[in-house]
Amino acid sequence: VFRFPDRDVYKLYPKATNYKSVLKTIDKDAKGKIEALLGRPLDPDETELTFYEIYKGKELIGMIHPHAERGEYGTIEVVWAFTLDGKIIDFTIQRDREKKGKELSGPEFRKQFAGKNIESPFVLEKTRQINAKLIKPVEGADQGSSAIAFGAKKTLAFYKFLFQEVK
Repeated sequence: VFRFPDRDVYKLYPKATNYKSVLKTIDKDAKGKIEALLGRPLDPDETELTFYEIYKGKELIGMIHPHAERGEYGTIEVVWAFTLDGKIIDFTIQRDREKKGKELSGPEFRKQFAGKNIESPFVLEKTRQINAKLIKPVEGADQGSSAIAFGAKKTLAFYKFLFQEVK
């Protein structure tokens, strides 16, 4: 769910003039590739995903994907913004119940993701645990930090295998 598209699109892409939603279905082939890359199965409800193509006039300039992962105190809903070649620009947290939610959505944590791509080892291999050598977790929020890092990897995997026509 993308709760605040009219606010967040223009916050994440200040030069955007419009956006459109695109529904993608994860077929058996894509599912296998995504799960192999992640080293774990997708959630049962991850069969259809909504992405948002971001435009400046008629030019496609980026993508947004809202994605939720389980944190320590419930679901963390993250809105990922990335370039057409799959590099993270930034993210916003639209909903969470984490005790350190302010820090998880703060610039110090968020800036560590900027410029990273699908090749970046966000999490330790075949786990959902954050790779602290790449991204320093928020102190006292290892599970929330890990959920966001795994969500980054998963979002970029979705993009890689579901938007091959863009690249």
